[in-house]
Amino acid sequence: MAIATSSSNEGFHMKTNHLKNIFSVFHHVVTGSSDPEVKNGKPAPDIFNICASRFPGSPVNSNILVFEDSPNGVASALAAGMQVIMVPDLMLPRELTANATCVLDSLEDFCPEIFSLPPRDSLSSRSS
Repeated sequence: MAIATSSSNEGFHMKTNHLKNIFSVFHHVVTGSSDPEVKNGKPAPDIFNICASRFPGSPVNSNILVFEDSPNGVASALAAGMQVIMVPDLMLPRELTANATCVLDSLEDFCPEIFSLPPRDSLSSRSS
């Protein structure tokens, strides 16, 4: 797992510093407004392509699942050839969610099996 955020490196750390134990599970973080490789912001695919390229083994973009909250983020991930689960602000007009692969009201509604991932029960039993 990795994070691709439009935030600056400083902004990302300011927002997440108190949650280091949670964010330590991510392989890497790409901060779009600080990373020199990210030439164009969302909705361009740059940030997601760069994020994918930093995984070992060069995963195929169509095998990558992105979680997004914004229409520009969805457009960016789709332009990179990735599947996108959108968890939008509940006040966002529903027509702005139409392009996502899947739309959820909450991350708690995510069903990994739909995307051929292990069920949640197996993930929690591995960490016990």
